[in-house]
This record gives sequence, C-alpha cells and structure tokens, in this order.
Amino acid sequence: MKISGIGNTPSFGRKPNQQEMMVYTSSVNKGLQVLGKQVDLILHNASAPSVRSENTGIGSLFSKTTAEKLFPFLKAHAFSHIQQEPNSLRQFSDNSPYAPEADTKNIFMIPLEKLASGEYGNILSKKTFDSIVRNNPNPNQVDYDYVRKNYAIALKEAFNNSKKNERLNNEFLEFKNANENAYEKSAIYHLLCKEHDNKGWQDWGKLDSKLYTDENSPQAKARIAELKKKYKEEYDLYIFEQMILEKENQKSNKLAKETGISIIGDSPVASSAVEEWVNQKLFLKDKALGCPPDYFSPSGQRWGFKYYDPTKIFNKDGSLGEAGKIMQKKYENYFASFPGGVRIDHIIGLIDPFIYTVGEKMTPQNSGRIYSVCASKYHKEGVDSFASILSKIVLPAARKYGLDKSSIICEDLGEVTNPVKLVMRKLGLGGISVTQYGYRGGTAPKDNTIMLGSHDNKSFLEYTEELFSKPKSEEFLEKTKFLAFDTAPKGTSRVEIRNIYKALREDKLKFISLSFTELFASPAKRIQIFFTDLFGIAKTYNRPGTTEGNWSLRLGEDFENDYYEAVSKGIAPNLPKAIAEAIRHRGLDKINEDLMKDLDKSAKILQEK
Repeated sequence: MKISGIGNTPSFGRKPNQQEMMVYTSSVNKGLQVLGKQVDLILHNASAPSVRSENTGIGSLFSKTTAEKLFPFLKAHAFSHIQQEPNSLRQFSDNSPYAPEADTKNIFMIPLEKLASGEYGNILSKKTFDSIVRNNPNPNQVDYDYVRKNYAIALKEAFNNSKKNERLNNEFLEFKNANENAYEKSAIYHLLCKEHDNKGWQDWGKLDSKLYTDENSPQAKARIAELKKKYKEEYDLYIFEQMILEKENQKSNKLAKETGISIIGDSPVASSAVEEWVNQKLFLKDKALGCPPDYFSPSGQRWGFKYYDPTKIFNKDGSLGEAGKIMQKKYENYFASFPGGVRIDHIIGLIDPFIYTVGEKMTPQNSGRIYSVCASKYHKEGVDSFASILSKIVLPAARKYGLDKSSIICEDLGEVTNPVKLVMRKLGLGGISVTQYGYRGGTAPKDNTIMLGSHDNKSFLEYTEELFSKPKSEEFLEKTKFLAFDTAPKGTSRVEIRNIYKALREDKLKFISLSFTELFASPAKRIQIFFTDLFGIAKTYNRPGTTEGNWSLRLGEDFENDYYEAVSKGIAPNLPKAIAEAIRHRGLDKINEDLMKDLDKSAKILQEK
C-alpha cells in the first residue's frame, strides 16, 4: 500500500463546529502547557496561500489571506510562530532564498492586492491586478518567470501612480531622504546587473567591478552619479519597493502582537552578492565556505560563499573590525525585523567554519576548519575564542531588540566539531533534532528544536514510503523500535512495547501517527512542523544540489479543508491525539483527567469522515 494511494476514494474530514473548536483549541493549548512545548509552522513566503481572487502567482506572509485565513487557522490549532525563509532580495537567475542578491527585502513579499486597494490609494489599477490574477498559470505552484515579469510591471505602475498621490509621494521623499545611504549600493548593484546582462560582478570591467572599493575616487563618484541620473526612475523604484516592504513588515509585527502568531526570520550563512561586491578587500582571497567530505557528500560540499578574513572580523584587542561591524549591523537588522526570533543557518560556520580553495580539489592541504586546525594562522584557543562571533555580535544584537537565546534557533546539522559542542553548551544554545536524519525523540536535548524535516528534506510521507520499501534495513528496524519505546504510555511493559514496534512495521499510518507523537513526547521544548507535513502533502519542496522545480510548492486556497481531510486519512498530524499520547507517555494523564477527556474527544472528531 502506497501512501500516495491512501484516500483515493472520496473522503472528507470533519471540521469541529464552533463549540467543539473552543474545546479543541483550549485543550490543545493546555496540553502544550502540561508538556512545556511550543509549536511553530515552517512556511516560506512563496508557499503561503492566496484566495483565488488575489492569487498573483506567489504567496506572502504580508498578504490579506495570511492575516484573514492562515493566522486564525494556526491560532485555533495552538501554533505560536511561523518560521519563514531568508527575506532577502533574490538573484535574477536563482530562486533560492539562501543565495541572496542583497540584504534588502524580497520584493515578491509585496502583497499586490493591497496596492490595488484603498489602503494604498489604488496605485495599482484593478485592470492590471485582475489580469495578473486571471493569467496566473498555476494557482498552487510558483512560476517564477511569470512572477518576475508581472511584478516588474505591477510595481512600476504602482510607483508611477504613487507620484500622483500626495500622501504617498511625500512619504516616499521622506523615506528616501532618511534611508538612501542604506539602499544606494544595493540599488546600484541591481542596475548594473541589468546593464551587464545579469553577468556576475567579476565580469563588469575594471571600474564597475571595483566601484565601491574606492567610492571616493573621482572616477567612482562620477560613475555613481551617472548611474543615478541615467536610471533615476529604476533607482527610485528600488527604494520605493523597500519602503512598501518596511511598512508591511511593521504591520506584520503589529498583527503578531494582536494574534499571538509571530514570524521567525532566517539568516542565511551566505553573504549576499552585493556584500561581496562592496567589501571585496575584507574577504579571504580564493577561499569559500562549504562542508567537508562525508557519507552523504564524498567529495564535500562547495557552497561558493565567501568568508570574511578573520583578522577583519576582530581587531587584535578584541574589538570589532570592519567586517565585524558589517556582521553586527546585519544581525541587528534581522532581530529588528523579527521580534519572533531568528533561525541561524549553519551556525557551525560562525564557530568553526570549513574553508576550501576555490577551483581546486579538496585536500587536507588546501581546505579545513581554519580555526581548529593547529597549522592555520587563524587557529583559536579556548571556548571563548571560538564563541566570539556569537558572544560579541549575534547575542548582543538579539538583546538590543529585547530577545534572548531562547529566540534563536541554531541549525547545527553537519559535522559538529568539539569546539561547536563546547560553544553551544557554554552559551546555552539549542540545536536542531531532525528525526528523518536518525535523531531520536527520546534523547533530544530539551533546548533543541525537534522536527520531522525541513525545507532540505523529502516530505515526511515520501520519507515514510521510502523507509517502508526497505523493511529489513537497519534504519527501518531501529527507527520503529525506538519509536515504540519513545511514545508508549508510561508503565508499558517491554513485551507490550515489542508488540507495538512489530505492529509499526506493518502499519504505515500508525508509524506516521506515532512519529508526530514522538515530537510531543520528546524532551525538546520547541516543535517545528514543515508545511508539507502539517497538510499531508507528499511532495518535495527543495532538493539540495539541484535547481529545477525547487522553492515553488504552495498551499492551496482550501488549505483548511485540505488539513482536515488529510487528518481523517491519517496522513497529517492529529494534534490533540499526539498531545494526549505524549502526556500518557510522560505519566501525567492521571493528574489531568478532564484535559485528557477533552483531548480524546477532539482527536476523535478529527478522525471522523
């Protein structure tokens, strides 16, 4: 029996009625309190749903659909956060949010339906907006070519019309006057990309490729002035787009306070193309960040992201160097934008990075962890030295905006060296436990974030199908055994547990159900569920190392009904059931009898068809 075949016959899960929903929401929230848990949804902006009349081809967490439909749904199911992708501007030729063009915000997050409403003085015409919606080639998947083309048309029209709106025009002039210095370099880079047919900045010729390495030279000053004059409309449009995004970011954070659903940002390990272009002298020459060879990547992973010269991050006296100040500003911007917290991508790279030589085969002589290799001139001694970027840059940036280490999610997947372990322990930072990667829920550290998978994994349904296709594999046998031990009610005998894991090996739906229970039964205080796994979608969102078809999967307009149907089929998490089973596993059911009745009742309703 294939998971994709489950439920091929008509099946419609029953949504609790209003009275039942009150009991449902209350019991799930109380259950999480008993377990000491919080639950986040991982959902990238592009994957957010849109109602049909507002579907421009790509989602946004700033959209009306998010505020009016998605947030209430999540609130009813006791979610407290949404973790999004890095919100930086995408490169023209790369849809990945983890290889940004600039640290300015992603223009595809602008909700066009708001520009076409009285909220922004109808600066986008109804005709243009309706045309974009009507011709959207796929309502449930992002066609980036379509989105790029039509966002360019819509935003240019909106900007031109905003000049006729006295309020918006004055607001833009004030915004530009106050913020132009912050956006100039990114805007100039964007213009030069177009002028040079989207070639990399290394191929722009001597003046343009080095424009900001000596921006005070007469030639550079003249060239910058020339570009601002030649492309005045495009330059101002770039800043206008960032103004809209800043306004929407503020509205989103206000909505978070009102609803209790906060957005968690994501800081990529990659430096942006603009950052590398502007700060060429600060990076290690001919070196890049990656991962060493391992079981999954025998030749290593060559990410191509430049790494700052360590001597430019900190001065000899320990104060911040030029590169360190750039990093400080970057993290301050993250925490300022996201009061819900920030995920730090590849935190290993901030503690004990693996550096390789560009254009050469990885060898011990030309690659390695530059801080922990004794032969390296950048070698560090002592845990405080390895912790310096986090302790002197990242954590102070969080504290500046009223956040502490509990608001930081540290992605530590990969080769976790001893310095990384020591730093994480010393600073009290939690890593990530991904059960698809063999992490066991029962042994997950309490400060960790636990999940079935993220944007870099197959959907859990695909993973389950693949696992069950190898019933004699060590992974399958071990996974089902520990899953039974880590979810069984307290006091269950070993004989009974043995029967549970034997049954698990014959029943995919039971395996799926207990895999969600494992998250709630684990010691980890924070649970994250990727959107494909919450809604029972058996499709992969991103395949690392590939480019085709990634980052495009979306929730449909009827996502709420889709959820209830998937739950009734047993392919999405029945949250009250998982929470109730976790409470029984902890042996806390006897002192919470009324709560258990409500959870069991709510769980039963979701199983009805």
